[in-house]
Amino acid sequence: MKTYITIKALSIALILCYTSKLCAQTSVKGYVYEDKYRTPIDSVEVYSYSGNKTISKADGSYIIPVTGLKDSIWFRYNNKNTIKYAIDTIKNTNNFEVRIYLPNYLKQDNILPTVTVETHNYIKDSIFLRNFYSKIFNWKKPSQALGEGVSVTPTGVGVDLDALVNMFRFGYNKRQEVYHKFALQIEQDRYIDHRFTKEKVEALTGLYDTARDEYMKLYRPQYQELLLMNDIELGRYIQITYKKYIKYKQQEKIEDNIFLSPEEK
Repeated sequence: MKTYITIKALSIALILCYTSKLCAQTSVKGYVYEDKYRTPIDSVEVYSYSGNKTISKADGSYIIPVTGLKDSIWFRYNNKNTIKYAIDTIKNTNNFEVRIYLPNYLKQDNILPTVTVETHNYIKDSIFLRNFYSKIFNWKKPSQALGEGVSVTPTGVGVDLDALVNMFRFGYNKRQEVYHKFALQIEQDRYIDHRFTKEKVEALTGLYDTARDEYMKLYRPQYQELLLMNDIELGRYIQITYKKYIKYKQQEKIEDNIFLSPEEK
């Protein structure tokens, strides 16, 4: 009888022990997305503090074993780690969705068909615009045009009648002045775009996509100062302002490639 009780007690103990291990061992599953539209990311490594590892599938899904509520998981992609998520802070371990921001050059887009692009030539474009809008570019204030339209000949003084009439066309003159300034501004902007390019900024700073565009907006050189720079001086300008940009970002404590989970907002 004692033997039977001992065997029964041992069996119960083994069952309880086995059950407790099963209770302690659970799993977290969910999806990894790159945007709010739930575009999946595959090949994202998922780690647990207890030593388990898995990789997200083509549909972004993953499942990883964890040990108890004191365990934690994190994600790794492109040699960058997310923060660690404690299991006891995850509201739904059966559907833990994580969104990872990806720069454009890392996105897993399909390869597009080859497209032939004819590059713009700044000098040719500028000459074309100058010729096409010659009346606007060559416009002068009526007083200046009238002064240049006066000529002295042996027979007397000659006056350009068109210039004289234009002095009293106030609405027309105002519009022409606005068009003239607008055309000059376009030409100056094109000159800046021709020299202060995305390719040059990327090569000298390593910035891409949103960070590159933000830098170029903050430190876009003025037309007059750019006229005084040769290519070497422009390169130095980019490197100096890049250091200022990095310092500015550090002060704001903004990190590139922030990893976010809707559960952690």
